[in-house]
Amino acid sequence: ELTLFYQPIVNAKNNTVTGFEALMRWNHGERGPISPGLFIPIAEDANLIGPLGEWALRKACDDAAQWPGDIRVAVNVSPIQFADDQLPNLVKQALKTSGLRPDRLELEITESVFLGESQETEEMFCALKEIGVRLALDDFGTGYSSLSYLQTAPFDKIKIDQSFVRGATEPGSRNGAIIAAIVALAEALDMETTAEGIEALDELDWIRELKVSHVQGYVYSMPVQNEDLCERIQAGDWVLVPTGPAKHRSDRHSMFRKVNIVHENSCYPAMVRNISKTGALIEGIVDVPVGTRFVVDFGDGQIAVSTVRRSMGQQQGLEFDQRLVDDGNGGLCTRTRVSPYLVAAAGMPVPNLPNDFYPENNQTQAIAAVPAFYTTDSWKAA
Repeated sequence: ELTLFYQPIVNAKNNTVTGFEALMRWNHGERGPISPGLFIPIAEDANLIGPLGEWALRKACDDAAQWPGDIRVAVNVSPIQFADDQLPNLVKQALKTSGLRPDRLELEITESVFLGESQETEEMFCALKEIGVRLALDDFGTGYSSLSYLQTAPFDKIKIDQSFVRGATEPGSRNGAIIAAIVALAEALDMETTAEGIEALDELDWIRELKVSHVQGYVYSMPVQNEDLCERIQAGDWVLVPTGPAKHRSDRHSMFRKVNIVHENSCYPAMVRNISKTGALIEGIVDVPVGTRFVVDFGDGQIAVSTVRRSMGQQQGLEFDQRLVDDGNGGLCTRTRVSPYLVAAAGMPVPNLPNDFYPENNQTQAIAAVPAFYTTDSWKAA
């Protein structure tokens, strides 16, 4: 039920595919596709990562040996595999059996192998480099980063984790400065760089401006099966045209949450369909012009000022003036909260306050105001 998919690694300057990363996939007979993020940690705990890793290495070498030219294949090596003194022999056997040149195999190793840095670690690096394979430092900057091990570890490439790419183009982000520093470090050490997880065209332009040498992500291609890959590269060099959204959009969370929408001095009930740090999709107000300014009351003193950027009948796409932040429990919240007494003083209903708290003049204003929009309660039936 296991198979390998391959995601292209592309030269950022000319869009030419220079290699592929082998990614393990499991299509369960009953459950269907199972995420590697689920089954790989279980395989490590069950002491099965060794056999799985050996199979992936042999399979990737066999597949890559059939590819034309000098296209490389990158294979992930877990810390458990790296600690096995039989790893160099396994690599030699996989190369010999497949006939793949050693310099076309790239082993991706994470920083966690340096947690127990010892003489054995240095000897393993030397043994692998003697074979002639390439070594890539995977997920750089996300673990126990130390510049000291770059002095001795013979890496050929640094892979910049996608967590630094996400939001790098947004105002106020420091990720661009971090990526620039990693690139400068790599160039000084004569190493290549690969930025992972590029999905939007503005991210790609930014990565190119920062002089990252290689790119990997959906902006070029999703992982493909070996059969499809071989068909594409039979003619020689494979050049990919980047495609995708013009700008990076924050991850959206689907939900079904009641909110109050304030426009001028009228309040409308609505439902949030999905939300991200930068905006939300609401439903319940009819035919709102693009550019309309709304205040979204999420409750508990969470107030977000927003602008309607898309309007589709009873649904509106909002862009927040100020980005939301993580609430620490996997959700989002506003950066600050407004006192419920101030909210009530503005004439908004607030739970758990006495009925006689609301100022009479604000209530009168709210009732007397003529609403600018119609509402629909179709979402209530859903």
